[in-house]
Amino acid sequence: NLSEALRTELSSLRERELVPVGVVVLDTGIDSSHPDLRNRVIHAFEVERVGRRFRVAQRSVPANNDRLGHGTGVSSTIAAIAPNAHLIDIQVVGADQVGSGEALIAGLSFALECGFPLLNMSLACHRRLLEPLTELCEFAYFRNQVIVAARRNMPLIDDGIPAELSSCIGAEGDRFPTPYQLRFRDRHPIEFCAHGDRVVVAAPEGKYTLQTGTSYATSTLTGLCALILGAFPALTPFELKSVLKGHANS
Repeated sequence: NLSEALRTELSSLRERELVPVGVVVLDTGIDSSHPDLRNRVIHAFEVERVGRRFRVAQRSVPANNDRLGHGTGVSSTIAAIAPNAHLIDIQVVGADQVGSGEALIAGLSFALECGFPLLNMSLACHRRLLEPLTELCEFAYFRNQVIVAARRNMPLIDDGIPAELSSCIGAEGDRFPTPYQLRFRDRHPIEFCAHGDRVVVAAPEGKYTLQTGTSYATSTLTGLCALILGAFPALTPFELKSVLKGHANS
């Protein structure tokens, strides 16, 4: 039950028999051939431009579908924390390090229509996307689909869209002795601080790198959400936030 979940260290959930949880990574792609991610990525897609429109095309797995490394890094963080996470790669940022707002909207819409329960967005969007992202995130919330999104590393006029939306779970980076620890910030649009400092993550072509930033705090938090949903799959987004808040600062 929930009270038991609040008393249980998240790390101990790894020892339980967990329900598989589909986790979408909206990012630069994933090198699913990396040893840490082999057999963990079940689908791969790429949002591509066709004329003035965007379409979602399927890609092969296992394969290196990440020419930048960011998506591989955040995915390896999720996989390391949550053994029950089945990753779905949706590439919305191209090799030129540019992802258009339209590509992101197309990828997010596709993920929500497919019904995947948990989505990782280790990125922040331009405020011009506030209206369509608000609509999509509320759509997800009422369908019990959880979106975990990153605070901006360098806040501008906002802390990060969609992370600051109440329909999402926002993540800020901090340093903790273990990735299973959290801090809750009352009355702050980015409610949770998770481990995102000097994280060893996978890099394309079987390599590793040391990274710091809100991207990795976000994927850490997504991994914890996957653990909790694996043990309690019927939780709503509100209930999941409550469990995370109950565990925070412990």
